[in-house]
Amino acid sequence: MTSKHVLLVVGANPPSQTSGQRTLARIEQVRIILGFEEACLVNLFALPSYRSGGMSELGGEPLGWLAARREIETELRTADAVLLAYGAQLPTGPARGHFRDQVNWLNDRIEALGLPSWWVGGAPRHPSRWQRYTWREFPDLDFGEALRLALGQRGLAS
Repeated sequence: MTSKHVLLVVGANPPSQTSGQRTLARIEQVRIILGFEEACLVNLFALPSYRSGGMSELGGEPLGWLAARREIETELRTADAVLLAYGAQLPTGPARGHFRDQVNWLNDRIEALGLPSWWVGGAPRHPSRWQRYTWREFPDLDFGEALRLALGQRGLAS
């Protein structure tokens, strides 16, 4: 039996005006639910913004996307599984194409490395949206139990 050591969480981009503590606390909940010893957070886009929507303004050029790939690639090589948590909303403008390219690249790397991947509610929802989703889907359950039920393994065809 192999033990589960590292869950790699792929977020959107670093925060510019918050500590990200709420996101990290939610990631810790998932780490415990899935039984991993540790979790590591990387981002699809390297440049920080106040909200993930900031990728629309900052992500029109490839620089922030390509810079993120170096860290993602490094962390994928030591991960035992991946949690997709970069958000379900696409950026607008030229950033949308870079975002799609980045997600396709990430999916190819996950598949090539044979890593199982997870998400919440059948989508790469950002941790800030998990409670809203679980409250709608499981209104009679506390957040922890609802999150456990909302976590699902992602098939690569998705």
